[in-house]
Amino acid sequence: MSTNNVSIGKTTDSFEDLQILSQKEAEKIAKTLDIKEGEKLNFGFWTSDFPELICVAVFGKNEVGNVEFELDFEQTTL
Repeated sequence: MSTNNVSIGKTTDSFEDLQILSQKEAEKIAKTLDIKEGEKLNFGFWTSDFPELICVAVFGKNEVGNVEFELDFEQTTL
């Protein structure tokens, strides 16, 4: 499973702001992905000024074939 990287925000942004930015960016990405049934795609969300991990997003398809995602903020390095 490969990981794609996304750069958003800055280390000086509040963690709450970075969570909101991550959510919005993940929603945009979900609309553009073509995922096969059972496939999972990981995206690492990093700050753009100095690379600190904000969260990891895991994208997949639900039972009705829509792309959905889960953001995991447990892995943050901030």
